[in-house]
Amino acid sequence: MRKLIFTIAFAITTILTVSAQEIGSVLLPMPESIVFGLEAAQKNLLISDTKDTTQIVVDRGTYGDMKRLAISPDYIALQTSEAGTIQIKLLPLINDSKIVCLVKTVCGSNGVCDSQMQFYTTTWIPIPQADLFPAKNKDWFIKPDVDRQSQDFINAYAALDMTPMKFTLSPNTTSLTAEYEIKDYLSEEDYKKIEPYLTGEPKVFTWDKSSYK
Repeated sequence: MRKLIFTIAFAITTILTVSAQEIGSVLLPMPESIVFGLEAAQKNLLISDTKDTTQIVVDRGTYGDMKRLAISPDYIALQTSEAGTIQIKLLPLINDSKIVCLVKTVCGSNGVCDSQMQFYTTTWIPIPQADLFPAKNKDWFIKPDVDRQSQDFINAYAALDMTPMKFTLSPNTTSLTAEYEIKDYLSEEDYKKIEPYLTGEPKVFTWDKSSYK
């Protein structure tokens, strides 16, 4: 009888949690392939009380600890390893339904971070990204008035053979910030050459209920 009462109480708590916190409705059924080693009880702990700023930690055994870094009713950020983080954001669509934006970021030992983005339905069916967010482009961070025909610029620009970027989703709005993580990727000499042509500012994208602009 005691076990039955506990089971019912746990089920009621879970239902209330999911209904009160939108992020819970997508985190609880999240597939193993997104984040390995998370049990149902641990997911419930991670979505508990969005007003609590405590960095909750769960032990995933061989997969290591996972820490909740931030949470809001439609957002959660998790530290998945020493080098990796994951952000999950519910984005509203024009028809009042929602989709999931998932950002995974890995930072190397040299300090360079790079993010990958994927969109899903709320039942975790992948959605093609092409129409929702533009492909990474290093030109986002080049000053608009640069003389692209100058030999100095051409030489400096040639060193930008990769586009490492760190994406940060906002917990309280639907905006996304992209930072160009090129400084620690390039040699000091190459960075000094390209630095005068860089904006030095992150690029902010806004969600218009159909795509990021």
